[in-house]
Amino acid sequence: MNIKTIDAKKHQEISGPVKVNNTTNFTDIKEHDLGSLDKTGLAITFTFRTEYNADNSKKPIAEIEINGDVLFLDNQHQTILKNWKKDKKLPDEVNIQIINVILRKCITKALDLSEELQLPPPVALPFAQKKQDDGGSKYIG
Repeated sequence: MNIKTIDAKKHQEISGPVKVNNTTNFTDIKEHDLGSLDKTGLAITFTFRTEYNADNSKKPIAEIEINGDVLFLDNQHQTILKNWKKDKKLPDEVNIQIINVILRKCITKALDLSEELQLPPPVALPFAQKKQDDGGSKYIG
């Protein structure tokens, strides 16, 4: 995966509830020579975007956008490329695989950027809670 651009903007201070929306879009797919492997694969260009919206605002309060490419190697890359040119869609198994790679990398970057801009995290984070007393009944079966 190759990140080309990162753009993070906070248009106004947050006051009140905010909706966070993450989207991933593929903008282009091209054949790519993987010279070191002596193979040809696909370069899948993507945009990952996190938008922060208030209920009463039409414009985002803040936004994070990451653009880049994912290199994908598959024996069926010619078929995938032909179908992309025709329908602008990837096969489901390829689509899920590529989106997961993008999410792992971009959510991590967006999390760091959101902290720098004093925004809520782009995903729900786990947090510790005090353990509730269950009254002493502990069944072990």
